[in-house]
Amino acid sequence: MSTATPNKSGGFHYAFVIAIACCGILGTVAALTFNAAGVFYGPVSSALGVGKGTFALYMSILLAVCTITLTFAGSWYSKYSARKILMAIVVINAAAFLLMSQATSVYTFYIAGGMMGFCQAFVLYLLAPTMIPRWFKKSAGTFIGIASAFTGVGAIIFNPIAGQIITNSGWQQGYLIYAITTLVIGLPCAFLIRNYPSDMGLKPYGDTGETVAATTAGLTGVSRAFVIKTVVFYVALLFAFCNAFVTNINFYIPVYSTSLGLALTVGATAASASMFGNMIGKFILGAVADKNVRGALFIGQVGSIAGILILYFLGPVNPLFIMGGAFLYAWANAVNSVVIPMVIKEAFGSRDYGKIISNISMALSFSSTIGSSAWGFIVDATNSYAYVFITSAVLMAVSLAAGNYVMNGGKKLPHLTAEQAAKANQ
Repeated sequence: MSTATPNKSGGFHYAFVIAIACCGILGTVAALTFNAAGVFYGPVSSALGVGKGTFALYMSILLAVCTITLTFAGSWYSKYSARKILMAIVVINAAAFLLMSQATSVYTFYIAGGMMGFCQAFVLYLLAPTMIPRWFKKSAGTFIGIASAFTGVGAIIFNPIAGQIITNSGWQQGYLIYAITTLVIGLPCAFLIRNYPSDMGLKPYGDTGETVAATTAGLTGVSRAFVIKTVVFYVALLFAFCNAFVTNINFYIPVYSTSLGLALTVGATAASASMFGNMIGKFILGAVADKNVRGALFIGQVGSIAGILILYFLGPVNPLFIMGGAFLYAWANAVNSVVIPMVIKEAFGSRDYGKIISNISMALSFSSTIGSSAWGFIVDATNSYAYVFITSAVLMAVSLAAGNYVMNGGKKLPHLTAEQAAKANQ
């Protein structure tokens, strides 16, 4: 039974502590696992005597385990203490880095990748989309964008540091530093997390109501059990899958640049432009989504389509178009992190949002698992990037149409509280 708790007003709202904690966890636990991992590929594969593809297989294992974990991760966030979950996750992820630092075989990395995959379901895919909407009724999109952008901030900070450590002390020491950093920053941040504002006698930031329910019983939305039986849910999976599939082209932009006869430095600069576009896109689309979710979806995906077309049609004309195209294309990543969660919340409501976004995130993770290599196979089979860019533009257009369908269709579904649903079923 739900009870009402008086709202504490005035002063610094704890929602901002939650946002800072999310930034800290994503900037270390997620960034070190994904965005600052590539610097190790060359040194480690050489030291172990395996090809880069064989070594990078640990990342495929990571994503596969992540996809499986997402089948229940959202429910765990709803049932159990998010603080305890995240503290355990930080320790496990740090243990995986420690295991990597002691590795003498590539199979050790495969085991560590599985450990990290379990962790990243809770961190990369669900942390900000779950915790921020719980704590922010106002500006949720903005703060999801800020928190998500810290995966890029972490990469900017830790990539050069890791490179220097590897050069001076070896890759083992680099992974050891990653393990220590994960614990030193991640654990205190995880300790600050609280499940709901009502746990502290608060309302979400921006909620102007007089009282706050002490449980989630009053949340309105469509139940997960009902949603998964509708066409709208499967269109939502298509929406997420297509957008995530396109984001994997990012790995091939430097190679595409060199295929045009441009210097390797141009490709490296284009990769940096893409990362910068990803970060800026998260800030902008998050702010726009707070005003108009459909507008954020349109701006993000049309901008990405424009970037793809600029890369293909104008990239050969001038290297500056490579930079501009890469910057705009990367907004697809911002759609992944910021807009998709907002679309799902807008369409299906708050009641079972955590469980539903966990299922939708499975499509994101699975798409990344196969997409990173699929584009490479297309290039190898056709000896051309034409099919890559045209196909990706079409997929993004399909995703845009699917996203709009989800927002329209979701509003037609029964948005009820758990109590209202129980009465309706009597």
